[in-house]
Amino acid sequence: MARPVEYDIEKVLDNAMELFWEKGYEGVSMAQLVKHTGLNRRTMYSLFQDKEGIFKDALDNYYTKKSAQKLAILKENPGKQGIVLFFQSFTFKDDFKGCLFSNTLREKEYVDEDTYNIPRNYFDTVCTQMEINLTQAFESSEFTGDSKAMALTFITFIHGFQVYGKYNNSKEDSDAIIKNLISMVR
Repeated sequence: MARPVEYDIEKVLDNAMELFWEKGYEGVSMAQLVKHTGLNRRTMYSLFQDKEGIFKDALDNYYTKKSAQKLAILKENPGKQGIVLFFQSFTFKDDFKGCLFSNTLREKEYVDEDTYNIPRNYFDTVCTQMEINLTQAFESSEFTGDSKAMALTFITFIHGFQVYGKYNNSKEDSDAIIKNLISMVR
C-alpha cells in the first residue's frame, strides 16, 4: 500500500522561494533545499526533477504571491495614480531581501533561458504597463515627458532600489527616494 503524501506543496514552494530569495540560485544546494523544504531527496527529485525545476516553480510562486499584486496596482489604477500607488508599495525594512526577480536577473549565467525569461518577461510587462499609465497621464495633462523613456527609467530604478535596500533598511530613506521618484511624473 502506498504511503500518503506528507507534504504541503505550497509550503514547500514558499520555503524554497525564501531560500532562493535569501541566497540566490547559485548559492543554494540540493541538500539545503531538502533540509529547508522538509522533503526527502527522492521526493524532491520526483516532484521537481532538479534544482532548476524547483527554482522555476519558486519563481512562479513568487510571481503569484508578490509580483502579480504590484502589476495589478498599475493595471487597476490608470494614469499617474497607478504609478504613485505602485511605488508607494515599495519600502525598506529590517528584513529587506530585495526582489527575487531582480536577484535572478543578476544570475543569468547560472540558469537556463526559460528560467531567466520568467523575471525578464515580468519586468517587460511592468515596463509596458508603466508606459501605458504614463501615456494616460500624458493624455490627462498629469505628465509632460516621454512615456517610454520614463518607463525605462523606472525599471532601472526598481533594480537599483532592490539592491540599495539590502544594505540600507531605513524606511525614512526609502520614503524619501519614492517621494522624489514620484515627483518626476509631472
